[in-house]
Amino acid sequence: MFITIKFKKIMGLISCIIGIWLLTYGVINVNNQKVIFTSSEIFEPNYIIVIDAGHGEPDGGAVSVNGIRESDLNLQVAKLLEEELIGLGYEVIMTRKDENNIADNDLQSSTIRKIKVSDINNRIDITNNSNADMLISIHMNKFSSEKYYGWQTFYKKNSSYSKILAENIQKGINNNIERENKRTELPIENIKLIDKSKIPAVIVECGFLSNIEDVRLLQTEEYRKQIVNGIIEGIEEFYSIDK
Repeated sequence: MFITIKFKKIMGLISCIIGIWLLTYGVINVNNQKVIFTSSEIFEPNYIIVIDAGHGEPDGGAVSVNGIRESDLNLQVAKLLEEELIGLGYEVIMTRKDENNIADNDLQSSTIRKIKVSDINNRIDITNNSNADMLISIHMNKFSSEKYYGWQTFYKKNSSYSKILAENIQKGINNNIERENKRTELPIENIKLIDKSKIPAVIVECGFLSNIEDVRLLQTEEYRKQIVNGIIEGIEEFYSIDK
């Protein structure tokens, strides 16, 4: 009798511990892999998406050898993505809608550094007050060597949902562009907008401004549309996950 009671108490304690664990952590299946996430990451989808076009006057970002500025390409891709997502029924919030930065008005005649700090802080505020499901920041890459090309996604470190979103977007773009790309999604940190985001956050680097072919392709609407289609494929796959 004593052994039976003791066994029941032990089993009850184990059940209690498991219950607490399930309240704190969850498990979802992603591509046949178990992914553990904390309760702080659980959300009910609102189908609202924040799109961030990186940089903005006077910060042009990276510049190609023939003078093509990252900030301009970022905005072109972001606006096309906005248009397509709205057409599919999503609500979209843009951090910037034109070529300009979004720093406070009283800082526009200040130093570039102060403008950039205010600009990023305002992007963070927009993101965290949006009630959105995700942040997608559009950028272009650049490297000292011309041989590197193609797209790559980066996600907020230690955020399970950000990783899942980045993985799906990377695969989505792969599916829509017939160019070999062996890159995979990677975690990123020390990027203030991503670090401070309270929602799943990714950066989509759409190509290398140091690669002549990438620059040529990125200037065509057809190629930008392929990138956007891939991003959307990744977004919709993300929403289809059984949470």
